This record gives sequence, C-alpha cells and structure tokens, in this order.
Amino acid sequence: MYKVLKLNKIAAEGIDSFPSDKYIVGDDISDPDAIILRSFDMHLMEIPSSLQVVGRAGSGVNNIPVKKLSDLAIPVFNAPGANANAVKELAIAAILICARNIHRAIEFVEESENPEDFKQRIELGKNKYVGYELPGKTIGVIGLGAIGVKVANACLNLGMNVIGFDPMMTVNNAWELQPGIESSDNLSAVLKKADVVTIHIPSTNETRSFIGKEELSMMKDNATLINLSRAEIVDDNAIKSSLTENRIKTYVTDFPDRSLVGMPNVLLLPHLGASTKEAETKCAKMVAKSIRSFLENGNIDNSVNFPEVHLDRISGSRLSVTNQNKPNMVGQFTTCLGEAGININDLSHKSMGEIGYTLIDVDKSITPETLLKISQIEGVISIKNLN
Repeated sequence: MYKVLKLNKIAAEGIDSFPSDKYIVGDDISDPDAIILRSFDMHLMEIPSSLQVVGRAGSGVNNIPVKKLSDLAIPVFNAPGANANAVKELAIAAILICARNIHRAIEFVEESENPEDFKQRIELGKNKYVGYELPGKTIGVIGLGAIGVKVANACLNLGMNVIGFDPMMTVNNAWELQPGIESSDNLSAVLKKADVVTIHIPSTNETRSFIGKEELSMMKDNATLINLSRAEIVDDNAIKSSLTENRIKTYVTDFPDRSLVGMPNVLLLPHLGASTKEAETKCAKMVAKSIRSFLENGNIDNSVNFPEVHLDRISGSRLSVTNQNKPNMVGQFTTCLGEAGININDLSHKSMGEIGYTLIDVDKSITPETLLKISQIEGVISIKNLN
C-alpha cells in the first residue's frame, strides 16, 4: 500500500483518483510515500525519510523547498494549465472592473447612506466614475504561458490591441496565440504603450521585483497594473510610491500586503486566481495522476525539478535511476545489467540541469546484487526497482 499525506484540503475528485486497494490517503499519515498539497508551506517542515514524491495541486511551487527535494532525488509535480481558465477569467474581470471604475462606484453607493437624497446623490455623483470601453485600448501581457496566452486571446476578442512579452515563450504556446497579437521582446516598449498591463510569469529569483520603480515610471499615468502571478514579482514599495504620486491609475493584486490595505486606487483580492470548483478539481486530478504514475511506473510528468520521462509499460521488470547529470551514466547502468545476463526491453533517459533520470524495462527480475552494484556507481543518487 502506498501512503499519501494530505497537507491541505484537496478536491474530492483528486483524492478519489487514488484507488483504495493500493493507497491510504489522509491528513495524519506517518512515513508517507507521497505528499499532496496546495498552499501549505513546506520550507520549515522536516522531510520524512520515506518520502518519494511531492505533488502541488496548482502551478506555483514557491511554498515547496524544490532545491532541497531535488538533492534528495524527490520529484516535485505541479498542475500547469489546469487553473489557466480560472485565472484568465479573473484577469478579464479585473480589466473590466478597472475600466468602468466598478470598485470605486460600489464604494460610493455604499457610502451614500442618507435616505432622503439618496437617489439624487447617486445620480449627481456618478460622473466621477465614467470609465472607458475596451476596443482600441492596448494591453500588455507579460508572460505567454498557459494563462497568458488565454488572457491575450480573450482580450483580442474583446477588441483590444494586444502586445505580448515573453522571451522564453515555447513553440506550442506561440501556436496557441491568435493572429493579430503583437509580440515584443522589449519590455520598456510594452510598458510605455499599454493602457493595461497584466502579469503572468512564475516567481523565481530572476523575476523578484520584475516590476519595480524603473518599470512603473515607464507606464502611462492612467494605466492599470494587474498582478495575478505572485506578490514578489511586483515591488510593493514602488507601487505605493507610484499610486501616491498618481503615476499609475490602479493596481490589482491577488496577493494583498497589509501595507496596501486602505490605499486608494488599489484592488486587493484574497488569492482567488484558481479558486473555482472546476480549477481545483482539474488541479487535484492532474497532480494525483502524476503521483500515481510515478509511484507505480516511475514516469515523470509535469515535474518542476526532474526531466519529463515517460515509458509505456508492457511487461517484465522496471528500474528507475536518478543520477547526477554526468557523461556515460546510462552506459554504466546497461553494462551492469548486461554482466548480470539481463536483457533491456526498452529504455528512456533525459536530463534537466544537474539531474539525470532513467527508466529501464528489462526481461526479468533484477537481483539485489545487481541493484547494489548500480547504486554504487559514482553519481547515482537514487535507484528503485519497480516490479
């Protein structure tokens, strides 16, 4: 039986993906083979020695000690794209709310408490909240991954001029963009042109304060900035200065900081990006599938720290090896198997950064002596016999 520790509430559809005859899933599991979570912060958590895999039912993994787990040969899976539609819809909602000043207009109505002149006050005051229509306005989409592409396409369909910025855009994502969307490799040019800027990039050391004082100074005075990615990507101090000095019109973020609460021209959301039943279900099911595929067959799908390796399993025994990314590692594995009289039916090896990962299907069971010999090869981090 495999044991799965659940650190957050996970959609039932995802938990139900683990068959009860093979898996025990719970909130209080000792010596787990796998951990499944959403927002739980694992950085201060002691990693169980039994742990083989971690699955995040979402896309961002900044709450997971990825480097530490990589050193322990533990892959970290996420659910890229599963929440893309939910975040896209929230981005469109934010654009419309800001364009029509809906957030400010609602506050105005709620503050108009005098019942005697209520209607007159509302009618006279509405001129303060005149907005603009989207056709013809320009939006800069920073990051053209699964979410950014959907946002860009939706904005184009609303009649907006769309400029995308993503030097690392994949070929597959490029194919998903609708004709008419402009691509730019110049961030400054995008910021200067855009009436709305929306950010959809991951949080990394390189993207910390990606939008700071210099970038904000390039934006139009009446521009809207939307951050549905991660808090660290936008410098909060720079945002506060820009808003105070009226250098941008509105800031929308899904990651509120206490220092921003009560500031005018700020729309704070409580991390609602993926908070739809549909997104939570898709994320849970996707990551549960990845966990199962790894534990049962050694396959690596949607990992942030391991290479993608998937091998269809037909018959025989299977060996998985995690190693340092060094020359001639696979050759040494196959030599050990050959010397033991074991034929290889199929093999797949890929590397990612400092990690190499190999799946080997063989025609008969691998003896403990052969496993030990392979494990003692310099550079081998972990080896598993998947019968």
